[in-house]
Amino acid sequence: MTLPESLTVGEWDDPLRHEQPYDGIERRVLASDADVMLVHYTVEADAVFPAHEHDETRQTVFVVDGEIELFGEHERTLETGDSFIVGPGVRHGVRGVAERTELLDSFTPPVEAYRG
Repeated sequence: MTLPESLTVGEWDDPLRHEQPYDGIERRVLASDADVMLVHYTVEADAVFPAHEHDETRQTVFVVDGEIELFGEHERTLETGDSFIVGPGVRHGVRGVAERTELLDSFTPPVEAYRG
């Protein structure tokens, strides 16, 4: 079956990219097109995604399960069901609190470095 250009499908078992960018953090790029990218993260307790910022990308984050500490320009603990949006130029990072936390992120426009 050929998919229309306006539909992009991502498969859990065959992601665009699957990697461990930092100790205790797994990144799985699920789907991406020219405008948006969907990424799943698994964050273990005490694992740190260092503070950083995106030049033009807007990032949304949904805590699927677990608990993280958000740090950088804003500090806050987030639990299952919480979410946040990070605009371009805002310094942010996360630290795992729960034994295992799952996050679902979207990036608009996509982060080119995360492409497969």
